[in-house]
Amino acid sequence: ADDYRNYYIDRTWSCFPRLISHYYPLGEPLSFVKDRPGYERDSVRWCGFMPIKTDGIKSFGEYGILKFKFDIPDEDLLLTFSSWANTNASKPARDVTIAVNGQRLGIITFKDAKRVNGSLIIPEAVAKSAADGMVEIRWEVPQIAPAGTNTEPVTLQVRLEAVRIVPLSQAPPPGNTPVGEPAPKRANPRWN
Repeated sequence: ADDYRNYYIDRTWSCFPRLISHYYPLGEPLSFVKDRPGYERDSVRWCGFMPIKTDGIKSFGEYGILKFKFDIPDEDLLLTFSSWANTNASKPARDVTIAVNGQRLGIITFKDAKRVNGSLIIPEAVAKSAADGMVEIRWEVPQIAPAGTNTEPVTLQVRLEAVRIVPLSQAPPPGNTPVGEPAPKRANPRWN
């Protein structure tokens, strides 16, 4: 199969895709943080993101892909998301390119470990351009160090907490979401 060849033989893919429904209720916030409000089914995490944990989903490899299936309206869409990266102010700023259905739509820059709330418009033509009728959103993550002993590249790790896609006509007015430090890690109860 193509998936097997691309990942195991050609090595053109850096992750093996999951078998999922891709179902997404358009307009609903989708939470990747355990026990937070929002649509909770893990139905869009297709390739390159680790499973949902208490701090979101983390990318691995050169990209992370989410695939959404919904009735695409006859208008532009607004993608919003909340994210972090495994970096700090002492390291160079890192750019992550976001592509939708193969078309690059924006670049998000991570300068430190603070939250980055992203917002991009997905043109109607781009949303409807996929042959399978899905909206594929790809976070292209930069390599940050030479490959290790296993020949895998060392890449920036992006963590997504939530995403939302909404028709532009129904988008909420822009808000002033504070940017802050990552949530403190919870102590392991076994060590208390």
